[in-house]
Amino acid sequence: MFNNIEWKRPDKWHLGFSAKNSRISERIITILFFTGFTSLCAQIAFSTPWTPVPYTLQTFAVLATGVFLRRNDAFASGCLYLLLGGFGAPVFAKGGDFLFSEGSLIASGGYLLAFPLASAIVAEGLDRSRKNGFAEIKAQCLCWLIAMIPVYIFGTIWLAISLEESLLQAYKLGVAPFLLWDAFKIIIMAIITTKFWSYSNN
Repeated sequence: MFNNIEWKRPDKWHLGFSAKNSRISERIITILFFTGFTSLCAQIAFSTPWTPVPYTLQTFAVLATGVFLRRNDAFASGCLYLLLGGFGAPVFAKGGDFLFSEGSLIASGGYLLAFPLASAIVAEGLDRSRKNGFAEIKAQCLCWLIAMIPVYIFGTIWLAISLEESLLQAYKLGVAPFLLWDAFKIIIMAIITTKFWSYSNN
């Protein structure tokens, strides 16, 4: 099991997790692992008076899923995460165990629904680097830059609808406070994946 992973080389773990010759069982295990990892990171959360959306490490886990898994598996992990929450598992921030309330998507639901897409976008950049055997910095940077866009767009639109606020006000409440927070996480991970990781199978 997981014979493709060079456990003594953390800079190459991503090659093993996303290997094309991985068994179905290995892919399922990694999908489940990162679903659980996202659930765990969502519990590291704190609220502030200036936004109804809590600060969490959820987006870090979502992006990390894209870093380690191939595109389709990263997307599947995000979908499974949503499915678990939709069925009442306490996987969302602060033990949240519902995606819908009174027949309507919860206020932060727009962000959540975009998470699988964000993971898949990041994975696309990493997949290209792994395919070519070196860090495709342009492709990775592009994917890092656009990964959070659907999260911000869907999140803002639904937050505005849910709170009956303008799009501008929803942006001020649900996006603006998180830009630096998310940028910090993205920069750290992008530096690691472009400067410190190996993409060679040799």
